[in-house]
Amino acid sequence: MQYPKLLFISDCYKYTHAAMYPKDIEEVYSLLYCRKPRLDLSMLNNHIVAFGMRQAIHKLQKLYKEFVATDRAALQEALHFLYADFMKLNPKDEVCNFLIHKWLMLPKEMPVIFKAIPEGTFISHNTPIIAIHCKEKEHCWFVNFIETYLNSELWKTCFVATKAALFKKIEYDYLGYYLDESYNFHDFSARGMNGIEDCYTSAMGHILFFSGTDSIMALKNVYDNYGGNITILGSIPASEHSVMCLGGQQNELETFKHIMQRFPHSMVSIVSDTWNLWDIIDSLRNDKEAYHLIATRAQPIVLRPDSGDPFLILTGNPKAQDKREKIGVIKLVAEYFGFEKVRIIYGDAITVERASMIYKWCKEQGFNPTQFLCLGVGSYAYNSGIRDDVGLVTKMTWAKINGKPMHLIKKPITGNDKISLSGKVGIKKDSREVLQFLDEERQDDLLNTDMTLQDFIDIRQYAKQEFLRSIQK
Repeated sequence: MQYPKLLFISDCYKYTHAAMYPKDIEEVYSLLYCRKPRLDLSMLNNHIVAFGMRQAIHKLQKLYKEFVATDRAALQEALHFLYADFMKLNPKDEVCNFLIHKWLMLPKEMPVIFKAIPEGTFISHNTPIIAIHCKEKEHCWFVNFIETYLNSELWKTCFVATKAALFKKIEYDYLGYYLDESYNFHDFSARGMNGIEDCYTSAMGHILFFSGTDSIMALKNVYDNYGGNITILGSIPASEHSVMCLGGQQNELETFKHIMQRFPHSMVSIVSDTWNLWDIIDSLRNDKEAYHLIATRAQPIVLRPDSGDPFLILTGNPKAQDKREKIGVIKLVAEYFGFEKVRIIYGDAITVERASMIYKWCKEQGFNPTQFLCLGVGSYAYNSGIRDDVGLVTKMTWAKINGKPMHLIKKPITGNDKISLSGKVGIKKDSREVLQFLDEERQDDLLNTDMTLQDFIDIRQYAKQEFLRSIQK
């Protein structure tokens, strides 16, 4: 028998907390917030990008609906499996029956109220992104049960969105303005994610700020949840090493010609490092037919030299023996073809630091990288993080016990960096000041109960305004 997934979405220790809470507890209130991010966020004035909250909540609500629709006998069997078979509780003990009863008592609607900040908001540390409130005393335990799920669903999307914002800052600093539809940084990360479903949510972070992506699962997510408008997104035809190898090394130039002829009216990206990068660039310049195909195209081809140190391959390696390698791909392309006919994409081992170096070099040399260079951002950047990089945590900060409000706080003597927020918390919309130790809701709170999934174009526009706000502080 297939058990409902809701029963398996948390850390095991949370399954027994209902029996540990005070008997006279009436309400609880918890916060998801970014406590102390490990990422270097100095480029963004120490802001994290909060994104994906409402989709995570929607997914949780679907799991809850599946749970309450499950046959009661099947639920009892599943709960016995968890508490008696797995956790080794004696089914005759009162606590085991109490915990099972708590699950069976859950109402048709999830017994919590969610509040979240707008999608794409740039936040400072110790700023809540979700508040969870339960006013039904019998179900207070459920608030912290869903903590694990929300943390695991959210941190990666926030991480990728924040990394993308760092790449956006590199582009912004060069141009001096915000480029709405940018293909200068392209998402190459799908194959390096933790399964394709991971890509479905996390790859959305990249397209908050850029239009270029090869992560098709993000495209499906926009269709499924965010209005389906993909006019601002795109990619182009591209080869890979299998395509180049099938033609054989001796026929590499012919493979280039074949690809250009098969895609005569669109940009097409062609892998160039399968064998000798410098030889193939020379061949494209010196072969009359190849050069003519390039020179007469309506749209440029895109060379993809994806092996080696990105900075040295693109800008030149002064220690190289080959003169062409000393010059580097950028100057060779500029000299041989011009950027209106040949552009460059580099999609291997791109980091914020390397991208910054490449853009700085281009500026010093008088090149405009936004006119000819695309950097493919793969899992080296987008799947290299952990939850601590964005500092996402959940803490219960307020409760009502026997009619008395309590401001809860974690304050370990052994770790000041883990001091929690306390009380109900509000965020002033205008100043973004975080207000703690509250017992009532605020009217001007950035946290709100609207869980609607907006059109993605609207979210992108909001994220743009947030980006500009954050870097101006």
